[in-house]
Amino acid sequence: MATKPRPIGKQDLYKLRQMYECRLSPDGRQLVTSVDSIDPKSNKKYRHLFVRPVGQGSLRQFTRGDHSDFSPQYSPDGKLIAFLSSRRGRPQLWLIPVDGGEAWQLTELKGSVTSFEWSPDSKRIVFSFSPTDAEQIELEEKAGPGGRPGAPKFRHITNFFYRLDGAGWLPKGKTEIHVVSVASGGTKKLFADEYHNLNPSWSPDGEHVVFSSNKSADPELETDRSDIWVIRASGKGKPRRIETYSGPADNPSVSPDGKWIAFRGWPDCTKSWSEGNIRLFLVPFKGGKIRELGEGLDRPTDNLSINDTWGLMGSRKPLWSPDSSTVYNVVTTDANTELYRFAIADGSAAPVFSEPGVLLDYDIDFGRGTLFASFSEIVNPGDLISTNLAGGAAPKRLSSVNSSWLNRRDIGEITEMWVKGRDGNRIHGWVLTPPDYDGRKKYPAILYIHGGPHVAYGRSIMHEFHYLSGLGYVVFFCNPRGSHGYGEAHVSAISRAWGDNDYSDCMKFTDAVLRRFTNIDKERVGVTGGSYGGYMTNWIIGHTQRFAAAVTQRCVSNFLSFQGSSDVGFLFHHVFGKDARTPWEDKERFLAMSPMTFIPKAKTPTLVVHSENDLRCPIEQGEQVYVQLKLQGVETEFVRFPEESHGLSRGGRTDRRIERLERISGWFDRYLKKA
Repeated sequence: MATKPRPIGKQDLYKLRQMYECRLSPDGRQLVTSVDSIDPKSNKKYRHLFVRPVGQGSLRQFTRGDHSDFSPQYSPDGKLIAFLSSRRGRPQLWLIPVDGGEAWQLTELKGSVTSFEWSPDSKRIVFSFSPTDAEQIELEEKAGPGGRPGAPKFRHITNFFYRLDGAGWLPKGKTEIHVVSVASGGTKKLFADEYHNLNPSWSPDGEHVVFSSNKSADPELETDRSDIWVIRASGKGKPRRIETYSGPADNPSVSPDGKWIAFRGWPDCTKSWSEGNIRLFLVPFKGGKIRELGEGLDRPTDNLSINDTWGLMGSRKPLWSPDSSTVYNVVTTDANTELYRFAIADGSAAPVFSEPGVLLDYDIDFGRGTLFASFSEIVNPGDLISTNLAGGAAPKRLSSVNSSWLNRRDIGEITEMWVKGRDGNRIHGWVLTPPDYDGRKKYPAILYIHGGPHVAYGRSIMHEFHYLSGLGYVVFFCNPRGSHGYGEAHVSAISRAWGDNDYSDCMKFTDAVLRRFTNIDKERVGVTGGSYGGYMTNWIIGHTQRFAAAVTQRCVSNFLSFQGSSDVGFLFHHVFGKDARTPWEDKERFLAMSPMTFIPKAKTPTLVVHSENDLRCPIEQGEQVYVQLKLQGVETEFVRFPEESHGLSRGGRTDRRIERLERISGWFDRYLKKA
């Protein structure tokens, strides 16, 4: 007798495996990717390389061990795969033959290797390198292998950006450009100065390296002024700045004919990322007039979809066709991350892959006209797929890394909705019903608000939503104004103020869901969200009592204290316009946008969930909410997670992620499932 499928549960986090990259070997015969997994004994997450023949065959594990291997790239001659690995601490470059065998460490530098690229002749690799402070190295050497380094006697801080959520204290040194010989392992510092130098890429003749760097008078305060630079691969001479415009110019990619550099950014440094789209541009390699590709597209040329299995992925640099006539780049649009073709001749843009879902990474066999991708869908974390680049055929699935358990789960129905907002705007969202949904019964429901706010829910699976629906909740979620992927007017609609258009959209979407799904019990609706979603949860309970319970997670509550306590707080006021004054210079405005101003009106039973090592939204933001609710007699509790950062929900230790889910569902059970 067949076992009845059960809903997705909290323990399925141990089974869930996320796929990331998709890179094609030069001969077009093999793909390489990385897939993560969780050790149930240690609760640690690791990533390993997997390969798959393009023709007949299946996905097979290529590297193993209690470490993470990631960012694989084939050498142009097809003999080796270079990748980053944490096998001996911080990420370093490693190599492994394409046919398998023993991997060996190529770089042994005291610091972290980040982005890298093979030289066209496969003899060298250029990479960016972040050196570790000498003091930290000394502490680690004293601790010995496997030991925990002690703290320094003191820390002397002279800059704004000295720590980063998830990374902790940042090294004082700036990111450098290095080149390593594949044959000897000899490493040469190609370029270093008092600025960060990032995203190195080769010219097709191997004679030059291009990279991006912000060398303005004060890069910490003028964050949106990065430029493209060119330096000789020999290291001789000074770098040459390629003049673009005042805004950022990042992820440079040189055309195969050596004439053009494609890059992403936006033209005006007086606008922040909250006010417009990341766009795609061309500039001559020798310098000259800049051209925008896809002008009028009104969508960001980056992957800005977010979820709880891979977080926020970003995207690979622009990919050129071999004849230099076309650039391929992802575009986030209407909850999909699609692949577009940008023509050099006329600058036109057209989608070549627009299936419902999120393109995490991709590669192209131009000779055979085939697109390969790592692709995430609304009911699947991600798999390798292939499809005809010309279109007209359904994608072919090349892997099934989660099918062994996901096929045995009962998943509720997902209904897509477009709702008219207060100002005639359109609000895009979804409703997930429980697997055993019965239209004749009454159900509790939960509004779930995403973080950012300038990202978006994509058509990709959210484990937490399915966990909650499996417990009997209708879960509904949307992309209110402020979300990316719906045009600049949509994303910039909250750039001058949070808590107005975005709040209206969340309430309008809630109203529409309750009208359509009449079996939702209006007296048993809860609200939750993390980061900006925590901000909006705080805002909601201070402005309405329509929700029966709330869970505010890793929240923002007070912009005055946030400015000095968050890792990015010193510039966060620019989210509300580059001309915005600081919270202490414009207290009335920022207090008017701070949920703490309205929390005294709150009556909703509220659980506060926060991580103690959260540097993005420091725990004092949650503490303020908890203390004030407690003082005024509102039912509230505080759950704190030690050692965890802002990304607990998607990258934290698995037993803590499960505890978090139990606490959230337990709170809603207490207030939404009672008679």
